[in-house]
Amino acid sequence: MDQLVMFSLRHSPVELRSRKALWSARLRRSVEIMEKTLSTGLIQTAIENCENETVVQWLRANSDSEAFSKLLDLFYFLKRHIDEEEKKNHSNSVDITFVAHGAIRDSMIPASCHLPLSSVTDVVLYSPWNCTMDANVAYSVATGRIKPQHRVFTCNTKDGCQIPKEKHQPMNLPDHWNSLKKAGDQMIPNITLSPLTPQDGFWEGFQSLSKKYGEPERNRIVIPYVLPAGSVSFSVVTLALSLVLFFSRFQATVHLIACLGDQSAGRKFDRDYLRTQYACTVDNTIMTSSPDITERWIDVFKRLFESPSDGAPITDGRSTESCQK
Repeated sequence: MDQLVMFSLRHSPVELRSRKALWSARLRRSVEIMEKTLSTGLIQTAIENCENETVVQWLRANSDSEAFSKLLDLFYFLKRHIDEEEKKNHSNSVDITFVAHGAIRDSMIPASCHLPLSSVTDVVLYSPWNCTMDANVAYSVATGRIKPQHRVFTCNTKDGCQIPKEKHQPMNLPDHWNSLKKAGDQMIPNITLSPLTPQDGFWEGFQSLSKKYGEPERNRIVIPYVLPAGSVSFSVVTLALSLVLFFSRFQATVHLIACLGDQSAGRKFDRDYLRTQYACTVDNTIMTSSPDITERWIDVFKRLFESPSDGAPITDGRSTESCQK
């Protein structure tokens, strides 16, 4: 007779439930140990191949922290994307746009900690500090069409803004994007990311623009953060991504599409310092892109597809959804 049946006949239902609970606990513990071992191996790989001592110290100091607890999940999530992209006709040098909800919170971190391995050649931020952005910016970044002169800043409050319109324009706004490679070991706010959901409409806005104006071209990869793992530090995302790329054929410049509004629980970040690092906006400011980006592509579509008898106007289809959650 089957051993499991014999075991069931010799033990009461209470004993069976107790033993099943024990086996389940042992299995969970075994999985936890295995995951911890794999995560430790990833961190050790990063330490051994990192050329920046500041980043090495950060990796060692945080290897057992709660912030690194989702490293393995992120690694597998990103690896699935990169494995699929390696099958496509990309060159070995690519641009990866990571799209998520975001905010800056509470603590500071060296900018260089977002580039732990040479597989990530740069990390570029587009929004000034304390500023949100919409899906139009996301699409323009993913396709490589946006330039600094396309930035437009306005109020993100829907029930009437108390701040004069001109105050939403950042002071001394640089004519370039915020390169974390150039920032080096300079301290920047900790960026916290959370997943996109079908309910928030941001990713749907991005997809709508992609359908209307075209998908990103060769060598441009877009990864929406849809892993149901909750909030995670952007530095852990770039650590996981740099490790995935380390084992792939790719080197990448990483472009972050996420709101950077200050949602610190306690004292807010020093706005003057944020202005010296790059730029900073007043509260409730959103960055969008000027219409001429999409208008240029509307003209192309009109010339290609609009027949003389077709009197229906073509609108720009711009999205109003923000990446702020």
